Amino acid sequence: MIRRLHELDAELRVLALFVVLAGVGWWLRSTPLAIVGSLAAVTTLALYIWQRDCLSGVSYRRVVGRERATFGEEVTLGIEIVNDKLLPLSWLHVEDEIPAALEIHGGTVVSDDRTFVNQLVNVLPLLPYQRVRRQLTISCCHRGDYLFGPARVSSGDPIGFRMRTGRIADQHHLLVYPKVFALAPAGIASRMLIGDERTRTRLLEDPSRISGVREYRPGDPLRSIDWRATARSAGLLVRQFEPTVSQRVALFLDLRVPRRGVWSFDPPELEFTIAVAASIVAELARREVATGLFSSGTVAGRPVACPPSCSPAQLALMLESLARVTHFGSLEFSDLLAAESSRLRPGTSVVLVAADYPNETLEAVGDLRRRHAVSAVWVATDHGAPPPREHVDALLLAPYSDDWQRRESLELAA
Repeated sequence: MIRRLHELDAELRVLALFVVLAGVGWWLRSTPLAIVGSLAAVTTLALYIWQRDCLSGVSYRRVVGRERATFGEEVTLGIEIVNDKLLPLSWLHVEDEIPAALEIHGGTVVSDDRTFVNQLVNVLPLLPYQRVRRQLTISCCHRGDYLFGPARVSSGDPIGFRMRTGRIADQHHLLVYPKVFALAPAGIASRMLIGDERTRTRLLEDPSRISGVREYRPGDPLRSIDWRATARSAGLLVRQFEPTVSQRVALFLDLRVPRRGVWSFDPPELEFTIAVAASIVAELARREVATGLFSSGTVAGRPVACPPSCSPAQLALMLESLARVTHFGSLEFSDLLAAESSRLRPGTSVVLVAADYPNETLEAVGDLRRRHAVSAVWVATDHGAPPPREHVDALLLAPYSDDWQRRESLELAA
């Protein structure tokens, strides 16, 4: 008998003692003792049932308004808590894991200095069959791939003697793209037609696409003469054809940002450098230039390598890579240039985005220029050096400032 009592929960052991006490009171015809024992037994039984079934029928649901968001966008975060049973809850405590890099408005957030995860806390009572909905706002002020959840719910008896905890494994992802500036580019060096730029040399012409006529020059083939136009003019006129050369640009991003002082997991200079690269690929895609992206960083342990393409999905692929890229496990930038330069098609223009151009990078750039035109974008911070002007075909400056997140446009100065 004593062994079986030890195997019961503490509340049941106390309940058994109160039942014995009430039985003794009724047996001795002691009304006060019997009433006290009975009330204590009923109370103990109620508390036991309360703490045992408090989380039964309780559900917590989180709804993130979007799976992808632009930098600075506000996304809704819906919370739904349901008590689907007859038993009321005097208190329910919910802790939902949320990314520390994002700002949550409209709720209580508790930060943990030891981790990069905060807790969204909800404490409330629930009536029988009550449903509570709350709507919060996520401020997407930092690029990255973020995970919401899991959540932990806790409740118990009204006096807090015993508590039960449950885990809700439901999780949601939110991908925040890097900031994209409206650029005022000074031009990208190229041996081909890029955007609105023009060249005096017609690299390759398509005879099926006539763009106009011009005066005959020595060396023009006779089959190009437009005899109908010549008959209406005083001299020979030849047809002009549109060029058919594909426009290709490969952007190389160096995630090494020189800094001094306190180490930071994601320094703002690095985030600005990624934003500059995102702005350039977005501008080239808008101009319908086949663009590729290569980086010394990694995404899920793999190097970033998006060959130049003019596919409609190419821009989204490059922005997703820039949103997820980290500098952990990254290659040396000079090794990346040496490895990828031989794989680029002839005539591909190369754009470098970096905050520092050390000697090993300049040596790789020198070898790269033998086959491709190279434009260097120097992200000017307090530390780091630009490449010498004679080492590249074009040098552009992207000055860093502390308020870059609030700026809408960026001028690349020559």
